[in-house]
Amino acid sequence: MPRVEVFLPIDNIILYLVIAAVFEALAVYLFQFRRIPGALLLVYCQIAKGFWVLAKPFVSLQPDLPGKLFWVNFNEWTPILLTYFWFEFILQVSQQKNRLITVIQVLSRATVVSLLLIISFDSMLGWYWGPMTFDGQVLSIVAGPAAKVNAIFCYALNLLSLGLSVRWVYCSNGLRRQQAVAVSVTPVFNLIGIILGYTFELQAVPPQVPGLLLSAIYVTGVFYWWRIYSILPLAQEAVTRNMNDGLLVVDKKSYIVDLNPAASTILAGIAVTIGDKFSAIIAAWPELAAMGDKPTLEVSRIFNGLQRFYLISTLQCKTPQGHVIGQTFIFKDITEQKRDHAKLMDQQKALSIMAERERLGRELHDGQGQLWSYINVQVEAARSLLDKKDFVQADLLLEKVAGVTQDVHVDLRESITGLQLSATKEGIWQTLDEYLQWFKQNHGIDTELLLSEEVVAGLLPPTTEVQLLRIIQEALTNIRKYAKAQKARVAILVKDDNIVEIQVEDDGCGFDLTAVAAKKGSFGLKIMQERAAEIGAQYQICSKPGTGTKVIVQVTIAEESAADTRKDISL
Repeated sequence: MPRVEVFLPIDNIILYLVIAAVFEALAVYLFQFRRIPGALLLVYCQIAKGFWVLAKPFVSLQPDLPGKLFWVNFNEWTPILLTYFWFEFILQVSQQKNRLITVIQVLSRATVVSLLLIISFDSMLGWYWGPMTFDGQVLSIVAGPAAKVNAIFCYALNLLSLGLSVRWVYCSNGLRRQQAVAVSVTPVFNLIGIILGYTFELQAVPPQVPGLLLSAIYVTGVFYWWRIYSILPLAQEAVTRNMNDGLLVVDKKSYIVDLNPAASTILAGIAVTIGDKFSAIIAAWPELAAMGDKPTLEVSRIFNGLQRFYLISTLQCKTPQGHVIGQTFIFKDITEQKRDHAKLMDQQKALSIMAERERLGRELHDGQGQLWSYINVQVEAARSLLDKKDFVQADLLLEKVAGVTQDVHVDLRESITGLQLSATKEGIWQTLDEYLQWFKQNHGIDTELLLSEEVVAGLLPPTTEVQLLRIIQEALTNIRKYAKAQKARVAILVKDDNIVEIQVEDDGCGFDLTAVAAKKGSFGLKIMQERAAEIGAQYQICSKPGTGTKVIVQVTIAEESAADTRKDISL
């Protein structure tokens, strides 16, 4: 015997509206947990229940048959959607996935779409509804074949959801099993509500309504308590609230939705509360405006007379489907690290200065210090010749001493000028050009400086730059003293993006490397070699008699730039 749907007039419309409002209120309440898996599907379930309850009074209120049929169709859509959303909810929260379930999921989606289309266009097809009668108040409709398919599909999908729930209980342990049991007994509350409806013969609403309402209230409570007692959200909450780093979360419209106690401490003095725009923080802390699309930004803030430094990192908040719904700002206090780094740099500077002083002392002792001994001996010899009335030899000896003294004076003046070079914002290499100009004017040797475009401030650590500069100065001193050169060329090149090469060459007389290496007193070459070894650089001299000399020094560029830690160093 075919099933007949009867739609009677409804007098207590207000009650239906109140019940529908309860469902929608539950949906709104659940929406706040939308980031948790399954929450949105549970929201859709409550919305579908609410519209199913609303459809019945709207059928009663329509005066004509077409209007009633529209809401009758609406009354058929909602159970299909409710059954499907509950099935998807069980799949999502239980995290069950295999090939068979995927196939069933695809088939269920196709069936839902097909049934919705059949119901929507049934006036042309005649598959869902059969003969109908309408006497002005009561509407009776005979269910067609598609309506039977709909009923079978909904019952089958509900049974499948129940089976998946049982499987979830069986396959899980501990807290997950408790969660599975709590969600799986939801249909029992639906059944209890229906039994209560029939038992007390509630005439105001159909017996299914108390069942839907009771199960909705239960599952909403379970979902809330499930969230509270779930280990992962509790762990995340504990870490967030007790972490030393500040955590601030904004939605995609830049409204602040949460901040932990550490963030509140960091933002102390800035009037900011949940619900405010992030731009309010930027207005009080303008440095944050430079964040833009940068993943990290270093900023500072002075509060209560103290300056603190923070490293801000950003992370996008995405749904499991990949949609960006907000952004997280992490404020890491790096004040102590900055201070420790500054102390370390000061210590390195002090050590470098001490090492340079020791080297200078050794150079003066081995080089110019011995010249003073030589001059003293020669003066004593000249005095002896004067006592013997040998004025010609004494004059020659004093003239020789005067020449040596002049050479010492030139060396000292050149050393003092070189030591006055120090790092600037543009880098120490920019000051080298001034030194070469001075060298040319005072010694008559034409000098040329070639700098690669990649040679910029911070390319090398300051101490490395200073040592390379001293090597260049020592090479130029050797050119002045021994090369008899007309031209000198200094080139600073970047090769293969990670090697800085220094070249100092002249067109002078050159020399025999083997002979000079065996000769005692070749302090200049030894000094350059020591400086290169101290910074881990490769050092090479190319020279032959009559072909000029070329000094080559190569140093590897560090992975991290030293620009942020640069300080004035003058050795």
